[in-house]
Amino acid sequence: MIDRQKDEQYHEMLNNGEMYDSVDDEFIAYQHELVQRLNEFNRTDETPEGLKERDEILKEICGTYGEDLYVIPPVSANCGLRHVHFGKRVVVNFSCCFVDDGDIYIGDDTMIGPNCTLATSIHPVSPRLRKYKIQRNKQIHIGRNVWLGAGAIILPGVTIGDNSIVGAGSVVTKDVPENVIVVGNPARVLRQITEDDDHFEGGKPIPQTMLDKYK
Repeated sequence: MIDRQKDEQYHEMLNNGEMYDSVDDEFIAYQHELVQRLNEFNRTDETPEGLKERDEILKEICGTYGEDLYVIPPVSANCGLRHVHFGKRVVVNFSCCFVDDGDIYIGDDTMIGPNCTLATSIHPVSPRLRKYKIQRNKQIHIGRNVWLGAGAIILPGVTIGDNSIVGAGSVVTKDVPENVIVVGNPARVLRQITEDDDHFEGGKPIPQTMLDKYK
């Protein structure tokens, strides 16, 4: 079981914006405990019993567990998802990486495609300092109903606005406003999302029965 006292101790250290020793022996031992529980999640079976076990583990290990959270293993996380805060109905596809030394907040109904990386940690540019593995962290905030395409990378301190889309393989280095599509490296706004987007790519209409169902 997760040590709540250690949780409080390290959460403050990791989220105050100050530099710290990322390879301190006690801190590394704490990370190992968290990752070990996540590894158990990754080994669950694709059976009703395995799916139930996954849900139970997620409720224990996540910083915040949102209703109907669906995470497809394998998933990796520096702190075992302990500092990831999921909203309701979030879907995380396979092989995603959460560098969750700092807090990561993910809004309701967001979808995260396969092989995405959300990284909160920052190391010094100076080679003299960097060799000592010191770091600090900047929180990531993902809004509601966001779609991160496969292989997207979200860098420390980024906020992504509600309803926006990050194109596959994009590297997001700065904040993204609401209701836009961003693509590229570094990611830039491609265009706004409007009511005219109530169709599939290429203009193929969405069946009226579905539009009526999902008003």
